[in-house]
Amino acid sequence: MCPPGFSDGYTQTLMERLKDLSSWTVQRFTSEYNKTLRNHKHTWEKTARPEGYVHLNAAYRELEGWQFCLTANEHGRVHGVIIDDTFYVIWLDCNHRMYP
Repeated sequence: MCPPGFSDGYTQTLMERLKDLSSWTVQRFTSEYNKTLRNHKHTWEKTARPEGYVHLNAAYRELEGWQFCLTANEHGRVHGVIIDDTFYVIWLDCNHRMYP
């Protein structure tokens, strides 16, 4: 059974997307918009969190926020930051709450 707000198959879908993205370089992720993946930087003023990731320490708040989707509409988005060659997940947004 999935946690509240997570649809059936969410965890498998998340793991498959992370596996697929693990072969991408940071350069590819940050410079090649993919309409299936919907990878892009956050435009904080257009989000439900215009102040950004205020719950993080100051050093991490200064980093650009990024997102990608798991599926077209069913499983929501994954939001995070990139440090060196790693995408750090900050929020699993299965209910599409970042962009109202």
